[in-house]
Amino acid sequence: MIELKGYKINSISFENKVPNGTELKLQNQVKYNVNYIDAENRCVGILDFRITDSDMNPFEIRIEMVAEFNYTADEEKTDIHTGSFDQMFPFLRQAVNTLTSVSGMPGLLIPIMKLDKNSVSVNNNAGGDDGESSPLN
Repeated sequence: MIELKGYKINSISFENKVPNGTELKLQNQVKYNVNYIDAENRCVGILDFRITDSDMNPFEIRIEMVAEFNYTADEEKTDIHTGSFDQMFPFLRQAVNTLTSVSGMPGLLIPIMKLDKNSVSVNNNAGGDDGESSPLN
């Protein structure tokens, strides 16, 4: 079982310099990495999400989030990767919706996204966190 312990938004960047009434053709870019602290059955997910206009209009939202998770020792890392993303993504959706709503434009509700487990690459040789601190502090 993968359990979300907490999350935070590290950074938000928002640009909306398009004239009112401009129809945007939005495209998303997602980068999601997980760093494992195997000795503690803990990991940190880092989500970098970007929305731009495919017609190059001056519109962009970029959000970097981190979240901490616990998992059971028998979990496969590809399942942890996709499961942690699934738990983190609703908070990203809400942040995008809230940001756009308070900026004078209609609230943008991005579609639900799922990671393909077969496209997940796990690097077991990566240098990890020493486990002494949390990225949420």
